[in-house]
Amino acid sequence: MQNDPVRQKIRDLLWERGLNMREASLAIGRNVSYVHGFLERNTPKVLSHLDAEKLAEVLECGVEDLRHAERPPTRKGRGRKPRGYRAPEGSPVPLATLREVEVEASAGPGALADEFVSEKALWFLPEGMIRYEGGAVPDAVRVLRVRGESMEPELSEGDRLLVDTSKRVPATGEMFVLWDGNGLVVKRVERVDGTGGEPGLRLKSTNADYADYTAPAGDVHVVGKVLWTVRKV
Repeated sequence: MQNDPVRQKIRDLLWERGLNMREASLAIGRNVSYVHGFLERNTPKVLSHLDAEKLAEVLECGVEDLRHAERPPTRKGRGRKPRGYRAPEGSPVPLATLREVEVEASAGPGALADEFVSEKALWFLPEGMIRYEGGAVPDAVRVLRVRGESMEPELSEGDRLLVDTSKRVPATGEMFVLWDGNGLVVKRVERVDGTGGEPGLRLKSTNADYADYTAPAGDVHVVGKVLWTVRKV
């Protein structure tokens, strides 16, 4: 969920501990989809005290890190419209405002750039597409420009990526924007064991001229999951 520090904390800790949502669910004595439902479907809206205690033990953190000070906002947009919602006059459907940021995700050598330092432009896309097709909250989505050719033909120089910044736990086969220790890159990922058995990420290029490489999990900062590519034809 957007703007929910508890859920983001859990995602970060799962990655740091090398656990997936299924494993965490079973570890606290719940069904295999419980943690996924809490993180991605807002069910339950808050963890019970007992579940928070058990999960804190599994994630090796304080139980206070997993407790909401107040109920988090709902995901599906009931009540007040999300900040940044804007519908140009005459639009037949609600439009979400997406911010293109002044940073490029390199599909080549890492782009040395700060993450999301300034707003470059605004994009207006159907809110329903973002929420229900992409499974994302509009305020969590950013638009980034692609640089380089290591992901050709999937991605080309100048393509725009719609990136869900709330999705920061990499899943094998999916495409993510991340900081690999040298720069900001866009790659397909594979979770692997790194040096000494520590969790690692295999960062994979589509272009066969570019070698895949493995980065230690501790050196990788995941910016978000790529939902769509926008390309001029």
